[in-house]
Amino acid sequence: MRRVPFSLGLDRVDLARLIGALEEVTATAGAQIFAEGAPADGLYLLEGGRVVISVKTADGEQPIADLVGPAYFGELGLLLARRTGSARAVSDVRLWRLPRHRFEQLVRERPAIGLAIASGVASRLDVRSREAVGAPLVVDQADATLEAHHARHSRRWNLVGAALALGAPLMLWFRPPPEGLTLAGWHVSLIVLGAALGWLFEPVPDFVVALLMAAAWGIGGLASLDLVFAGFTSSSWVVALGALALAAAMARSGLLFRIALVLLRTFPTTHAGQVLALLAGGILVTPLVPLATARVSAVAPLARELAEAMGYPARSRASAALSFAGLIGYGSFSSIFLTGLAMNFFVLELLPPADQAHFSWLPWLGAAVVAGVVLLVGVAAVLLWAFRAEVRTTAAPEVLRRQQRVLGPVGQTEWVTIGAVAVLLGGLLIQPILRVETAWLAIGALAVALAGGGLDREGFRRSIDWGFLVLFGVLLGTGGVLHSAGVDGWVAQRLIPLARAVGSAGGVVIVLALAVIAVRLVLPRQPATLLLSLAVVPVAPRLGLSPWVAGFVVLLMANTWLHPSQHDWYRLTKEATGGEMFTDRHGVILGVAATVVTLAAIAASILYWRVTGLLTP
Repeated sequence: MRRVPFSLGLDRVDLARLIGALEEVTATAGAQIFAEGAPADGLYLLEGGRVVISVKTADGEQPIADLVGPAYFGELGLLLARRTGSARAVSDVRLWRLPRHRFEQLVRERPAIGLAIASGVASRLDVRSREAVGAPLVVDQADATLEAHHARHSRRWNLVGAALALGAPLMLWFRPPPEGLTLAGWHVSLIVLGAALGWLFEPVPDFVVALLMAAAWGIGGLASLDLVFAGFTSSSWVVALGALALAAAMARSGLLFRIALVLLRTFPTTHAGQVLALLAGGILVTPLVPLATARVSAVAPLARELAEAMGYPARSRASAALSFAGLIGYGSFSSIFLTGLAMNFFVLELLPPADQAHFSWLPWLGAAVVAGVVLLVGVAAVLLWAFRAEVRTTAAPEVLRRQQRVLGPVGQTEWVTIGAVAVLLGGLLIQPILRVETAWLAIGALAVALAGGGLDREGFRRSIDWGFLVLFGVLLGTGGVLHSAGVDGWVAQRLIPLARAVGSAGGVVIVLALAVIAVRLVLPRQPATLLLSLAVVPVAPRLGLSPWVAGFVVLLMANTWLHPSQHDWYRLTKEATGGEMFTDRHGVILGVAATVVTLAAIAASILYWRVTGLLTP
């Protein structure tokens, strides 16, 4: 089985399942195994003996392959309805057949198997085509060598990360706690330190690190099960589930792509017009799709097609401007709207009950509006000046019209998704009147999407980021664990002298924003956001800040980057566009400029927050 090229991409479980589906077949010399034009019944593995593959021509049967076991043949029988050639045993042979119906059943259960086999068949067809005309085979050994090097480097990095994540807390475990911190609080904090190192080096996925952190608290007797996992019963976790499901429904139904096309057609077809269209489109779509990853992944290919239609060279300033406009527009305004990011509901959960009741959809937007306006004007200026087009050109409107024509009228699943979004967003808008818990609105929206077919069973299982929800749920409970161990009070006592030294609430805001930038140099976006929010939101009133201001500053600044490797949305955009739209040098320029603009947006909001009572003088 390992001699079949497609099996090289399968893990041992997939391979074992395929072997379990094999049927033994024997044939004597001269027997026909299958005939050209007959229904395709599957793939054959030749264990021993000799088989000739032939095709019919005007001059009769023409042999095209002479196989001696171990070998394989008939792989097209897994994908095509009819046989494209005949197979005959030259000697007594022993065969193993992978029936087509068993293959299809396995593919339904494990789509990775189908992808690996399709890739292997395509590679085999390329080899045969080149052999038929005498062309040399294309073998990219450099890529294979580089991939192996990266794999070895990644394994070493993972081992180092695992050693540090486990070793650092163990080395400090038996040392006396810092002054003012209980022994339980010290041990809780050390486990959080180990988790932070795990998130930095990523020896395992981030949600696994979160589960290990929770398990360490429980095994160490530092927190009860209901306290550690209280986040999974919180309103914010339920809202995050509903939000991710709606985002998946909008992406799968094509509604998100349709909205982006309409907005691009609305703006002028010049370079500046399309940059502004992508920015404006992102702002309009963000409150409707509470998952930035889905928004960015949907708009990135569209920006690439737009750049090609406008005739921009690959990795030019002009193509980079379009790609970055999609990235910023559909990603960086996530925290301006309550429904723009699932993480916003995490911060909402940390607020005191009175603030939770106050910061519904419109008050959240009202408090963030100044920062949003400054951010929009600033990034638009950066994109239009630093990434101005090398040549003057306009987009071909017929390209956008053609794409919209192919989409056709709004379909049933799109209407269902629109209805589900209306339930959540509309409910949030009138929540002060309805006085309904946000979680019930999310459950209602989710039920509409599932019942109406906006998201089917398979989409619900595969399109939702369950790993994020596990991470989110554990960290929602982390606040209670830290509070029970007195860690939050100890942190507050350490931050208050710093706030007094700064001298004003506005100064504390700037220091906090700079601290977020520094932490993001070493921690990924999601863990950094969660840990910093847990540290500063509960103690914000003692620092002269509204808890919402502290959380908002963390949310907004965590979306910035100074180096492209820091941000998952940047990497997603680069991957989705095949690396053809911009260079990492462009990414550094944008990241630094966007960070400065975001700092300016925070600074510009300070006076506004003072006037509205969110900051003390």
